[in-house]
Formats: sequence, C-alpha cells, structure tokens
Amino acid sequence: MKIRTGILFLMLILIAALASACGSSSTSDTANTANATSTTSAADSSATGKTVEIKLGAKDFEYDQKEIHVKKGNHVKITLTSDDGGHGFTIPDYNVDIQGNKSAEFDAKNAGTFEYHCSVMCGTGHTQMKGKLIVDEA
Repeated sequence: MKIRTGILFLMLILIAALASACGSSSTSDTANTANATSTTSAADSSATGKTVEIKLGAKDFEYDQKEIHVKKGNHVKITLTSDDGGHGFTIPDYNVDIQGNKSAEFDAKNAGTFEYHCSVMCGTGHTQMKGKLIVDEA
C-alpha cells in the first residue's frame, strides 16, 4: 500500500510540474502585438532572395502569429521566444526544428502552405499550438 501511495504522489508532482511549465507570464500583450505586426510586415514586403527575419512568440499554448508569409526564394530566419515555459517550433516539410529560445534558418525553396507546430510537450494545450507557413510565388 505504501508503494501505491508513493507512486501516486510522484505522479501528482509530475503532472503539477508539467502544468507549471506552460504557466502564465508577466510579459505585456502590447509588446507581443507590436512584435507580431512588425515581423509580418517585414515578411510581406521582402523581395525574392532576401533574408527575412521573423520573431515568433509562444505563450499560453499559442503562437503570436497564426500565419507567416514569405516569398519563394527568401532565406528565412525564425527566432522563437517563450517566457512561460518550454516550447518548440517545427516545420517538418522544411526540416526545421527549434527547441526553446533559439533560432533556425532555411531557404524557402518550395511555394505552398506548410503547417508548423510546437515540438516540445508543454502541457494540456500542446496540440493546439500550430500555424501555417505560407510561401508565395516570387
């Protein structure tokens, strides 16, 4: 009976730790909105072959940009920031995977719509963390 109680206690601690990994943050929503607006504008106005830098925030089981637009031929640098726990970012079709507050770079060689999602198990809302990379023809 003591073993069952001990195992149950450890499971409760593990669940609490996972839930707190994606807790709320004190970062202002105004800063995130300004960041999302400026990076989207930079991506939309870029010309083919140029480097496009995108800052993507992850918070409360969602990304601050549901869609990222770039042009075919752009070199893309995505920087992931998360203040409320461990999150990731992956675009499987472009072999991009970011773990935590880091960056990744790739060339947008193929036009189309590609799904991105969180690649770090971050809690109960993990499966809702997704969006679309839209690569438009140049």
